[in-house]
This record gives sequence, C-alpha cells and structure tokens, in this order.
Amino acid sequence: MGRIRRVICAAATAIVALAPVSCAQRDGEYVLHYTTYSSPTSDQSRTVQRWAQEVEQLTDGAVQVRFHYSQSLVGADESLQATLDGRADLAQVGSIYSASDLSMYTVIELPFETKNPEVQMRATERLYTENATYRDDFDRQGVSLLFPLPVGIAVLGLDESARVPTELGGRSIRSGGLTSEALLAVGANPVAMTATDVYESMERGIVDGYTSLAIANLPTFGLAKSTPNLIDPGIGTYGSSIVVINAEVLARMPSEIQDALAQASENAIVNGLEEMDALGDRACADLREAGTPLSAMPADAVQDWKQRAGIDRQWVDRYTERGYDAEGVLADFRRIIAEESQRSSYADPFVECLKGQDR
Repeated sequence: MGRIRRVICAAATAIVALAPVSCAQRDGEYVLHYTTYSSPTSDQSRTVQRWAQEVEQLTDGAVQVRFHYSQSLVGADESLQATLDGRADLAQVGSIYSASDLSMYTVIELPFETKNPEVQMRATERLYTENATYRDDFDRQGVSLLFPLPVGIAVLGLDESARVPTELGGRSIRSGGLTSEALLAVGANPVAMTATDVYESMERGIVDGYTSLAIANLPTFGLAKSTPNLIDPGIGTYGSSIVVINAEVLARMPSEIQDALAQASENAIVNGLEEMDALGDRACADLREAGTPLSAMPADAVQDWKQRAGIDRQWVDRYTERGYDAEGVLADFRRIIAEESQRSSYADPFVECLKGQDR
C-alpha cells in the first residue's frame, strides 16, 4: 500500500463524528462536487480530470466527479471553507489563500528554495505524512490531502529586460504571495491583480511586468505571444495548489472506494507534470514564433537577493509567534527537498525552453 493510500485510510478511520455534506450518495454510488479556480483547459484542471477518470474506472462508475471551474461555485479564497460547509466535497486550495487556515502549508511557497516543480510537489505530499505540525492544520480544518497540483517556476515578463534583481527597482510588477515580499526587497512595486487582467494592464502601461505565473500559464492569459522579454528571476517555485477532500465525506466511503481514490492520487504527480509540460511546450513554441528574448538572472545575484530578502526567517518568526514549530517544518521541508532533488531529473518547461534557445 502506497504512502498516500495509507494516509487516506488512516485519516478516514480517525473520523468518528459525521455531519451532513454535499456529496450525493445513493445505492453505493457517489457524486463528488469539485470546486476550482482554474479553467477547464489548464494543466491543473486536466490533472484532476485524469484523476477523476481513473477513479471512475477503478470504481466501475460508482464514483463520479462534477467539476465547477473558474470559481463558478465559490471564490478561490472560499474553497477550503466550501468543503466544510457542504458546498463542495473536493477543492483546489492555493497556498496564496491559505495563510490563516493552513498556515504551515505556506512553507511550500517560500521563494528561492527549489527550481524543480516535481521536488516541490513531492515535498508537499511528504510533509503531510512526515511532519505532525504541518499535518495538524489539515486535521483541524477537517480536510484530507489527496494530491498536489502542478505549478512551475516563476517567470518574469517585462517591457524592458533586467539583467539582475536590483534592476527591478522602481518598476510596478504584478505579483502575489511571498514573491511580492521578494520584489519589495529590491525596490520593486508589487501590484496585486488577477492573471486575467495582466495582458490589458501590460498593454496600457499600468504595470511594467508580471510574475507569479509559470510558462505553462502564459497561453491561457494571452501572454505567450505578447510578452516583450521573459526571464527566469531565480525565484524558483513560487506557489502551490492542492486537492483536498472533506474528511467526513471520505470516512463515509467503503474501504474499497477509499483505496480507489488513493490509488488514483498516487499517479497525480506524474500526470500533472505531463500536463504542465504539454502547455509549457505550447508556450515555448509561441514565444519562439514571437521572437521573445529569454534569459535567466545569474546565480550569484539571485543568492544576494535571497539573503537581502530574508523571507525564510520572516516566515519562521511570524508563525513561531503564533505557536507553531515553524523551524521544524522548514527544516523538514529543506530535508525533503534535498532528498527529492537527488532522485529527480525533471526540468521545468521554461528551463527546457531556455536551453533550446541557447542551442
């Protein structure tokens, strides 16, 4: 039995108080409602679609998933709560929206920690099973982690290129989460806006650039053919999203259904990387067709940026004051990153695109 399967079964066994939920169950069949802020064609939605198809096959149609895309059911910042109050059974939960409810999960979005999305996804999964402080937030909220979704490394799209981080000073750049704190450290002005507004804001000169997006996101928002300069700023993975299930819904299911959900979840990381690669390849082709210059900031300048920003220490201090063993969570996060980095040969689609340009 795999790690995810063991954890899902253990979590379900631990639930003893059951409450009404949105899951429609009749004659041994289940309809699970999934809320997501992603579009139907995104790599993240495609990953969940593949998971749902596998679950349906494994259960001979006894479990079906109904998708509610693009915040059509609830807003992105309500998705976790929606699984608890019965509006949904499954939800895509983003780290950027999780500071209050899943505080320790936000360690995943610390910048400058890894440039390998597979490593980050494995760390998200392993922290849930290996660190009690990290896991406790999920248990307290009444949800179980099923699997992480693909998020690539941060790219930086600019009207005028920048060779080093300090050249971002004074520029207004669309950003979010802890990446905004990194931009502040070099004198940039982070601007909060939805990804759907970036194209028009760049065209009208409202912002000088954008980040907190990966290369696989660019075609969705019309940016693959319109970005003047695209840069790897060295931030690495900048955010995360996961699929969670209401723990009481899970506990109501027979063990064979729980096993099917867990078995499908064990394939989700590989499936997610495949979907992200496909969209990343499309974006790379669009960028090359448009003649967009691609570049990467030098490692020594990025290291100086990391030290100047001190975001990791700020994160530890902030949550230590709230009673968390944040130091222990960060230590385990970095231990897992080191271990998984030795195992993984995966390269982010932007890294591959940049290599192709240099050939």
